[in-house]
Amino acid sequence: MPTTAIAVAALMMSACAAGPVARTPLTDAPSRPASEVIVSPDPQESADPRTGAADAFRAWVEASRIPDVDTACAGLAPDLKTRMIAEVNASGAIAVETCEQMIAAAAGLYAEVGDDGAIDVAVQQETATDATLFVTYLASGDCGTVVMQRTGTEWIITDESRECAG
Repeated sequence: MPTTAIAVAALMMSACAAGPVARTPLTDAPSRPASEVIVSPDPQESADPRTGAADAFRAWVEASRIPDVDTACAGLAPDLKTRMIAEVNASGAIAVETCEQMIAAAAGLYAEVGDDGAIDVAVQQETATDATLFVTYLASGDCGTVVMQRTGTEWIITDESRECAG
């Protein structure tokens, strides 16, 4: 893996599980009978407030790899964006000024080394407004603790998130 990719990969919210982590298999939703009536959701709700932090983090990783820079940057707390940009620039590997540039550069580097963003996630704790996840990036084995906070119906990754000591 090129040094640039390692530097950026280490900064992009890596995390590792403390012990075995159950993978969540994707399953098809059961089909509904043709006669079943489907009730529309309340129009006052812009997003499903029951979405868990682990699902929100998986969606963030996916957005960061596409890259959907607007979605990926929206999922990061302002102080975390600032810290990550400073760390990327301090590495000397690349220079970025904005979160969007950082996400785009990282996505390119991940694609270059074949890292698809596959992760294992273990929920260490979760309440309606706060969560701590332990995440392992399968391609690299990088790991760390991801701390998230729910603001309204959206989860954001906070500056309290840290890589595994290594």
